[in-house]
Amino acid sequence: MKTVTALSVACLMITTACGSGNGSSGTSTGNFAGNWQITLQRDQTDTLKTESGFLVQSGDVLTGSFLLTGDTNCAGIGSAQGQVSGSNVAISVSQIGQTLDFTGSLGSSEGSASGSYSILASPCGSTQVGTWTASQVQPLTGTLQVTFTSTGTSGVYQAAGKVTQAPNTGGSATKLSGSLTSTDAPCFNVASISGLISGTSVVFNLLSSEGVALGQLHGTTTAAATTITGLYDFLNTQPPPLNGCQDSGTAVVVVKG
Repeated sequence: MKTVTALSVACLMITTACGSGNGSSGTSTGNFAGNWQITLQRDQTDTLKTESGFLVQSGDVLTGSFLLTGDTNCAGIGSAQGQVSGSNVAISVSQIGQTLDFTGSLGSSEGSASGSYSILASPCGSTQVGTWTASQVQPLTGTLQVTFTSTGTSGVYQAAGKVTQAPNTGGSATKLSGSLTSTDAPCFNVASISGLISGTSVVFNLLSSEGVALGQLHGTTTAAATTITGLYDFLNTQPPPLNGCQDSGTAVVVVKG
């Protein structure tokens, strides 16, 4: 929940940092291009932070942006610069009041990487070292089957649609667009999707055909981008006495390419 909220707020406040989907990689080096979810664990503690965002690769050079969230007082977006050598990688991320340096390599399983990190904190946070593991998240594009389970009424209803992830420009997040239709949902029959993805964090803003906000679905996708689990809220978009529909609960989204 905190990660998703940070994603929504950061991308609203720093729109120039929010880019898009997967890009091309160098032909003779490891493929580090695309959307990454990175977990950082500080040495000798159980403290976890996350970095999420997109890398663009040109030969052995990496550029991009990452969003730092988790157990930190220095959450925010920073630019990334890196170098690839075979399956090895070194990346430096300049974020608010601190610099994070990653070294590591691709893992034995496809779309995984790991290594060690250090943080030089000035003036935000604390200088530290630790280890990191990462998963490359596949593009979120395909048809959707959504199951909404209301916490208020215990009702279950379905929706179907599609979503498309925008191309990769090396931002901390990329835009999602699409649509949903439903025959039994209490708060909409047709809704358009205007969303964001950063790492495994996904936000679907649901809008009417007139562009009026209907609600939001926010959750976490698998690295294969085949399932999203999370929460939804449909909002009261009209003042009394013409109250709009209100509902909230859990959602499971199945994505098929």
